[in-house]
Amino acid sequence: MGNYYFLAASLPPLVLGQKPEINFEELKNRLEINLSKRDLARVRTLLLFTDLQNIRALLSEEPIDPRGNLDEKELDEALLIRNILPDYVFDFFDQFENLNERVKNFFGLLSRFFAEEIPQQTGFLQRYLKFEREWRLVMLALRAKELQRDLTRELQFEDLSDMLVAQILAQKDAPNYEPPPEWQELKELMISSGKDPWQRYKAFTSWRFKKIEEMVQRPLFSIDWILGYITQLMLVEHWIELDSNKGKMILESLKTG
Repeated sequence: MGNYYFLAASLPPLVLGQKPEINFEELKNRLEINLSKRDLARVRTLLLFTDLQNIRALLSEEPIDPRGNLDEKELDEALLIRNILPDYVFDFFDQFENLNERVKNFFGLLSRFFAEEIPQQTGFLQRYLKFEREWRLVMLALRAKELQRDLTRELQFEDLSDMLVAQILAQKDAPNYEPPPEWQELKELMISSGKDPWQRYKAFTSWRFKKIEEMVQRPLFSIDWILGYITQLMLVEHWIELDSNKGKMILESLKTG
């Protein structure tokens, strides 16, 4: 693992709610120049989740997030030629050939992403992907109870032997969902932030920003530090972009299902 002292030292501090002094495109250019091939592969895995969400955006005829590995044209070509993207993406497209079915069951592809990528990673990237998967599952359970949805249906693509999934399904008939102790903070946050989408978004983003900071372990100026910075910059930019349109923020887009 390389030491990226000079790269890390050149990156300005990030504060939620304040426009960053560097944008994501500038950061990607610096990464291409400074990172090793091995560490660039880690970055591509990190941004692959955005690529997958952009596939859903394309299917739904919505704007894509420019912070993925591929732009809209490249993503279209990858889906047409069936290259660049992992095989499980095309397995999903073969499983659901109808457009509406692909959109409706898209969380199945996101579940496959986590199942495939988490075991292959180490360090911060593994911790981060595991965190993203699990908080989305907890959020899914909380929202399913709030909206009176069928948890069995919501979790149909998950590994039923997974401890968290089993814990959620064990409460499928309960009036409320009680997450494991390590996720109780998320439920409390959901209650305290109320039902206003923008207030909830800000509360959850602040929480995720802090959690990412805690996940970055020493040594500083390593690829783990850089990956943490990437994820935090994405949160900061999303916050700024949504601020002018906060009434339209849909919290459900942040969960797995």
